Amino acid sequence: MIEKRKKAMKIPDDEEWAGYKNDLYASYAHDLWFGRSLDDMQKDFPGGRSIERGDELLFMPRRAFQFYVFAFAQYVMSDAAIGDADAASSFLGFLKAREKRDPGSVATIYDRLQPTIEFVAESQARFSAGHDVHGDFREKAAALAALCGKIFEPPGPLDEMLDSTDDA
Repeated sequence: MIEKRKKAMKIPDDEEWAGYKNDLYASYAHDLWFGRSLDDMQKDFPGGRSIERGDELLFMPRRAFQFYVFAFAQYVMSDAAIGDADAASSFLGFLKAREKRDPGSVATIYDRLQPTIEFVAESQARFSAGHDVHGDFREKAAALAALCGKIFEPPGPLDEMLDSTDDA
């Protein structure tokens, strides 16, 4: 069997960041993210900072966003994100918000993000994300998929319901 190699993504340059100076939020994101690799960004997500990183992704120029969203995906898939309910919840929420704000920005890369979206949706307990506070990740993933013209079909067994009152 011949295995296709994935095209290596390159760090966004000035062309991919075009227009960032026209938006205060994009300018702030540029100051923090420009020139950094996906691995470089990993230290900027833990400690409750994932919500800030997601907000910055929301306002980036599209091509920069379509690269750097994979830093967030890499973080939520890592062991460092275990118990980080805000990271998992905001990952799904910011993807939906980004697609609403800039239609097509997530839809065009949805297939590459799908394994991470499914992992987060099926791993709510891993993130200690109570349904009463963070909602149902499967429902969030399904809404995101629908917005992107896709169908969300969870691949694995159902996750247990987790409420903030549970003894974990």
